[in-house]
Amino acid sequence: MDAEERKRRTAALAHQIWEAEGRPDGQQVRHWQMAERLVLADIEAAHGKQAEEAAVGAP
Repeated sequence: MDAEERKRRTAALAHQIWEAEGRPDGQQVRHWQMAERLVLADIEAAHGKQAEEAAVGAP
């Protein structure tokens, strides 16, 4: 995932978090940080899955 795609995913997820929390004011930084952590975890999980599949010879 390139930097632009990561930024788009983070923005979309931050917006979803904001919506889920009832659209509170003044929480942009917290929502963005939460979204960044979730996107990073998703990236790490994808890389871990790829490494695992390569180790066992899965397609």
